[in-house]
Amino acid sequence: MVMPAAADTDPPDYLTVMKAQEMWKVADGSGITVAVVDSGFREVPGVPSESVLSGVSVMSPPAEQPDKKYPAHDDVDGHGTSMTAAIVGDGTGGAPKGLAPGAKVMPVRTSLGTTMGFAAGAEGAKGIRYAADNGAKIINLSWGDYFAFEQIKSAVQYAQSKGALVFAAMGNEGEGNNANNLTAMIPGVIGVGAIDEKGMPLMLSSYGPDTDLSAYGSKARIRCTDNKGWCVRDGGTSYATALASASAALIWSAHLDWTANQVARVLIETAGAPLDGSKRTDRLGYGVTRPRMMLLEKAGNPGAPDVDPLAPAPVKAPAPSADPTAAAPRRAKSAGGESGDVPWEWPALGAVVAVGICLGIAVLVKRRRR
Repeated sequence: MVMPAAADTDPPDYLTVMKAQEMWKVADGSGITVAVVDSGFREVPGVPSESVLSGVSVMSPPAEQPDKKYPAHDDVDGHGTSMTAAIVGDGTGGAPKGLAPGAKVMPVRTSLGTTMGFAAGAEGAKGIRYAADNGAKIINLSWGDYFAFEQIKSAVQYAQSKGALVFAAMGNEGEGNNANNLTAMIPGVIGVGAIDEKGMPLMLSSYGPDTDLSAYGSKARIRCTDNKGWCVRDGGTSYATALASASAALIWSAHLDWTANQVARVLIETAGAPLDGSKRTDRLGYGVTRPRMMLLEKAGNPGAPDVDPLAPAPVKAPAPSADPTAAAPRRAKSAGGESGDVPWEWPALGAVVAVGICLGIAVLVKRRRR
């Protein structure tokens, strides 16, 4: 149910739980640019114009108007504007207060939320490259696309080579077929799930072996339908991803000399671990983002600047057998039925645009970090 944002429909104050006011005395995101590759940004009450850069539109023009240009500061859907507000909003006019108010958001507009949304994947890949080339330290992808996966993967790897940290929403299909966003399985990408007001996994949040972190994604202030006013409704993994990106901005702004790997490592080490005592779960990943642990408690070890914290530990080769008759290990049979085939399938599913734009894809075997 969509409700107008008002005093009697306020969402839970997750910023108080996160101790945002205390954190902002140490770091507020200043010096960090977060690229929101999404549906664009519209200047609305509650989002300071000085917090949003000029950005770029990578929307493809219609065939009958090949020279048509689209402004980056426009958003017919409201999704990109909502993600921007979650990061740098000022809390006025019904908008949320952003978690990293000192950061700058670079809007990168794609066709998400329009009738040309099928082109958003390829456009998003271009947008990721633009963001990496123009100073974005963090790239927020609160959407997913299957058909342009190879282009997105190549663009993400390019951005990582430029030193950017990439966050991707897991998707909002947890109550249905649990289809996950394929982008989250790209090595080095932080896959983000959503939690509710009680810190439990949000039922609609997609989950799986590519969930790395979680953040609040339940009732939040986001743009109403057609980007008209602020409403309170579930933000899903889209909103959670924006908060994870903002958390990274806070940590990075306190340590501008750190690399993306070091910021990611501290986020993972200081996350609120699953309550069952597990190191990680498919629902929550390594836990809920808690930037206050580093900023206020000085917890977390940044570690090596050039080592992906999510890369699997090297496997020590077994000592050669002294028995010359020992059998050679059998090769595992892949899902394709023949030795050596790729061990999973990617059902051909399109991108879904909702409060959080998610991708339908079933990953059978996790092939993770570099």
